[in-house]
Amino acid sequence: MAEIHEFESPRNLYEKLVRDSQRLEKEVNGDNFFTFVSTAVVLQPWIKNSPLSSAETMNRIMRKIVHDSNYKLCKDIAEAKSLFKLEVSDDNKATIHVGKDKIDVFEFHSHIMNLFDNFFKQK
Repeated sequence: MAEIHEFESPRNLYEKLVRDSQRLEKEVNGDNFFTFVSTAVVLQPWIKNSPLSSAETMNRIMRKIVHDSNYKLCKDIAEAKSLFKLEVSDDNKATIHVGKDKIDVFEFHSHIMNLFDNFFKQK
C-alpha cells in the first residue's frame, strides 16, 4: 500500500514540525537540528498565507512569532545569514554556537515548539 504525505495546509506542516521535534529529542545532531529549524521557518509563511490567519488573535500570534529572537535565529540559520556549530557533550548536553553565543538546544527547541503550539491550540 502506498504511503501518502500530504502537505496542503499549515496543519500538515505543523505535524511535520512535531515529527522533526521528536527526531531532534531522540537524536541530537546537526542534521536533525537543521531540519527542525528549516521546517519552523517554512511553517510561518504557510500560516500567514492561509485563509485562517485573518483573525486578530491569529495575527497577534503571528506577530509574536516573527518578532521572536529565537525564530529570527531559525530564519538566519535557514537562510545562511548565521552559521552554527552544534556540540553534544558526553553528558548529552547539546549547545549550538552561533558567533560568540552559546544556546542550549533543548531550551531553544522547546521555545520554538511553544510558539507554534500557541497558534495551533487557538484554532
